[in-house]
Amino acid sequence: MATLAQGVQQDRDGTISLAGALPFPVPRDGAGPPAAGPPPPPPGAPRELATLLAAALSPDPAPRPRSGRAWLDALLSVQRDLAASTAGGPRRRWAVAVQATLGFDVDAHAGIMAAHAVLADQAERLIGVVITPDRKASAAVTSAQADGADARHKSWLRVRDWVQERPERGGSMGIDLALLREAEYFLTPRVAELYRLEELMPGLPAALRPALAAVFFDLNDVSPAPLIATGTAGMSEARIAFPRTGDPAAEILIEGGTLALRLADGDVGAGFVANGAASTLAIDNPLDWVRGRSAALAAARRLLPVAR
Repeated sequence: MATLAQGVQQDRDGTISLAGALPFPVPRDGAGPPAAGPPPPPPGAPRELATLLAAALSPDPAPRPRSGRAWLDALLSVQRDLAASTAGGPRRRWAVAVQATLGFDVDAHAGIMAAHAVLADQAERLIGVVITPDRKASAAVTSAQADGADARHKSWLRVRDWVQERPERGGSMGIDLALLREAEYFLTPRVAELYRLEELMPGLPAALRPALAAVFFDLNDVSPAPLIATGTAGMSEARIAFPRTGDPAAEILIEGGTLALRLADGDVGAGFVANGAASTLAIDNPLDWVRGRSAALAAARRLLPVAR
């Protein structure tokens, strides 16, 4: 409203003009304005706003605001009254919730439905955007849709492409352009690294796949682009070595459906089991990494070369 009011102009005779033109024709012979009044307010306009617009567009100059400041003050007053009258209820008719995971084909059905249940009374319509690495909607998304949730799938590849394309296709400028450029700088290498795990994750139970992504990206921030090598059993047996030279400073181990992290430090603690000059953390559920993360990263920063 304030933006609209600041664009209103005042003519030399004191009449307020909208968009640089009078809202009705004014005769030149002094006979007065025609009997026909201004057009009605737009459908659905709040009563207070409709009243103010009718006064501002009236052929009779008496009820019109006498200056741009008066017009701005009247619009801001309507805005404050409307905000006060809706303070206790939903502020928007629609709401959008965004949920994301870094695990391929993860069973996120319960989380999607829980988010919809919590937010359902906040708006007349709730749209859930679910971002996953999956190239197509996962079973969790389609089952949530079948259960009545308005869940819409987007892949991290599509999010990255949107960020890359938007500055040119959307004509972004200023702060919007700066934010998109920063997002592109952040997303592009990380999305590329994420899809290096695409063939490895099926070798783990679905519940452990987000943990693999968490360990991988925590270590990748310390020493980017690790070496990924598979064993004789194919993708179900893999070693992800940090740094990229393959030296065993920090290794994520996948074997027979199990996940572990081995560090070349015999005194890590925090759930790591020491074996000579190395320590290993068995990750049987995501909480194992949550508990061991701080100690593991402290050791990794000592063991790994500084990222450049």
